[in-house]
Amino acid sequence: MRSKEKNERCANAIQKGILVIVGLFVLLPIYIALVNTFKDSDIILSDPLSIPIPPILDNIRAVLENSNTDLLELYKNSLILVVAGTAITIAVSSLASYYLARVRTRFSQMLRIYFLVGLMVPYVIVYLPLCIFMRKTGIPFNVTSLIFIFVSGNISFSTYMYTNFIRALPVELEESASLDGATAFQRFWMILFPLLKPTTATVMIFVGLGIWNDFQTPLLMGNVQTITVGIYTAVGPYSANWGVVFAYVLFAAVPVVILYLLAQKSFVAGLTSGALKG
Repeated sequence: MRSKEKNERCANAIQKGILVIVGLFVLLPIYIALVNTFKDSDIILSDPLSIPIPPILDNIRAVLENSNTDLLELYKNSLILVVAGTAITIAVSSLASYYLARVRTRFSQMLRIYFLVGLMVPYVIVYLPLCIFMRKTGIPFNVTSLIFIFVSGNISFSTYMYTNFIRALPVELEESASLDGATAFQRFWMILFPLLKPTTATVMIFVGLGIWNDFQTPLLMGNVQTITVGIYTAVGPYSANWGVVFAYVLFAAVPVVILYLLAQKSFVAGLTSGALKG
């Protein structure tokens, strides 16, 4: 009996030790970004882990007073992309998933394979052909076009998330609504979609954070200044102002951290429920 308790204590101690190590690895980038925001670039290069004594506000002031970028404009563009891109992705992918989960035709099988290929192909490799296509067709590089680029990049993942969840829902719910005269569109939005809240929360988390943190797509495809693209303004061809870079990183991370703290329970519930159903 004592041997069993001893083994359990050892196992718990090892488990806690592993969690502490993982936690340190997760918190280390946050710590580095936070402390280096309030240090001079020379000190950052020589001792990036040191605590700023005394802390300076020059880097934050440089971001706020930068004539090349407007911080409010960066936030506005990022917010528009996140809200519009996530909303359109959820609307389109949930409807496509309803069709894939309920209809068994050759076209639905082809569509399922099409979304599967979209999951396997790295999105970065479509930048060049997509850029050539937009130039040939005269599509402008702006916020609107960037929204649909983000939608096209996230729709495969979102569709498969919704499809697995819809398949687990009983068909009898729709049959009862159809007897009352509801159309297929009404059955989905009024009966099924409210039941998809866990999956919707999961899709919102992954898609929204992916769009917010994306650096390459707005820079290369949309010619749009977002909060992550603002970091690029502190990087020159031969050198970088690392203090300003970390200040931009802090400004980009703060809204996400605040949103997570305010909606922590919903985020965790959405991730766990979506994982169980998926």
